[in-house]
Amino acid sequence: MKHSVASNYCRGYLKASVAIFAIIAASMVISFAAPSLAQSKKVVFKPPSGSAPKTTTGAATRDIGSCLRDSSSDSKKTMAILPQSQYGLTIASHPELLIYKNKTSAKQMLFSLRDDAGEQVYQTFLPVPSVSGVVAIAMPEQAPELMVNKKYKWTVAIICGKSLRPDSPIIEGWIQRVPEPSSLTSKLQSADPLEKIALYGENGLWYDLVSSLNKLKIASPDDQYLSKTWDQLIKDNGIKSVERTSLAN
Repeated sequence: MKHSVASNYCRGYLKASVAIFAIIAASMVISFAAPSLAQSKKVVFKPPSGSAPKTTTGAATRDIGSCLRDSSSDSKKTMAILPQSQYGLTIASHPELLIYKNKTSAKQMLFSLRDDAGEQVYQTFLPVPSVSGVVAIAMPEQAPELMVNKKYKWTVAIICGKSLRPDSPIIEGWIQRVPEPSSLTSKLQSADPLEKIALYGENGLWYDLVSSLNKLKIASPDDQYLSKTWDQLIKDNGIKSVERTSLAN
């Protein structure tokens, strides 16, 4: 009788051990097979086929003003965060624009929006953020919605003195709102923040991509994957003046 009980105990112990080993082995297979969160969401920007009108002179054409320089040795210039084409797409009606700025004593800037025919669509005065680095400029909600498939030139004029002058520092770029494909809409609805950024990049939506990545990096300043993703995005698109800079509100 004692021998039977001992045998049953041993058999039960062995079965339990085998089951536990199988679970551990399966977990190890899954962990080795599944890519990391960062690896599964590589962000690559695919430039659209369109371009800015040929009349454009590029972004940040006048940025020598003393009110934009913290010191004469500052090599980074105030500029729009845009690819070398100075042109980008968005699906937003009131997108966010990113610029890189040095420290400045200026308190105000004039934001204006013109269509590709040069007609003024909207303008307003906005406060100049006191921080330096990458700064987000939200298009005011009271501004008209960007029309789908229409190109616009946006301009930010930094007011260094008491009023706007002909030589005021200028930052500018081009933007076009495009229709959001239904296939993209469905993917965005179920995507996490990193997946959304990757989707924006795949669809050539520059403004949505950098705006979303900027917000994520601000929320998680110690996240090395986000920092490396930002640095690589900047480098790949020829925006040399803002490589490896920190983000700021």
